[in-house]
Amino acid sequence: MSTMARTVAIAGELSSYRDALKARGFRVIPLTEAALDEADAIVVDGMEDDLLGMQDAATLAPVIDADGMTPEEVADAVEQQALNL
Repeated sequence: MSTMARTVAIAGELSSYRDALKARGFRVIPLTEAALDEADAIVVDGMEDDLLGMQDAATLAPVIDADGMTPEEVADAVEQQALNL
C-alpha cells in the first residue's frame, strides 16, 4: 500500500469496524453520497441493497459487505481490495 492513507467509507451502523480499519492505517469517513466519489473502498452491512437509497448511485470503489464478518475480517478484505487499486 502507498504511504498515502486510503479512504474507506463505512455505513453508520458499522462504527465497531472503524477502529480496526484505522489501526491498519485507513482514513475512515461516514458513508454519504459525497463519500462515493472520495472513498477507495465502501463497507456496508448487507442491508443497503440500494446504496444510500439511490439505485443509480455509481462508484468505482469496491463495496465490501460486512454482514457476518468480524472487524478484522473486514479490515483484511479492505486491505486486499486496496492492493488491487
